[in-house]
Amino acid sequence: MNKKGIQLNQAFGAILILVLIGVLVVIGIYLVSSMNNSFPLTSLTTINESGAINVTGYILDNKTACRSASPVITQILNVSGAAEAVPAINYTLDTTTWTITNSSAGSWDTVYITYTYDYGGTTCEAAQTTITQFSGYPTLVGLIGTIIFLGIVIGVLVGAFAFGGKRGV
Repeated sequence: MNKKGIQLNQAFGAILILVLIGVLVVIGIYLVSSMNNSFPLTSLTTINESGAINVTGYILDNKTACRSASPVITQILNVSGAAEAVPAINYTLDTTTWTITNSSAGSWDTVYITYTYDYGGTTCEAAQTTITQFSGYPTLVGLIGTIIFLGIVIGVLVGAFAFGGKRGV
């Protein structure tokens, strides 16, 4: 008899291959996540980022860069009127939140901020993108894992009953 499709005794091997692929994907994501923190930091300079310094503060744009750290302001230019440098005594930078606030009575509506910072580089961004893409499907991964697990259990039970009985009695 020539039947098309997968035979019942071949289903167990196919399920094991799916489990192996799932395990390899999980290990790959774990390795990419571990490597993400091991890339060396690169120093960058942002020139003339436009913002405003007032009581509420201004958050630097590159705070969200991959593994960004250690911002240092090199210059702030007030361009609201005549372009003039804002003295460092007139502002403060919170290096944890990357927020610049004025420490004097004045506020500046339009300033150009030049600063340096460290970040993980393009390899860090690529690893972060990979992790983010896979983390968007946790319910799907759980569902596939459950289906694979149930497939293994059913395969073992069918294998035990169909192929484990006595023959020729």
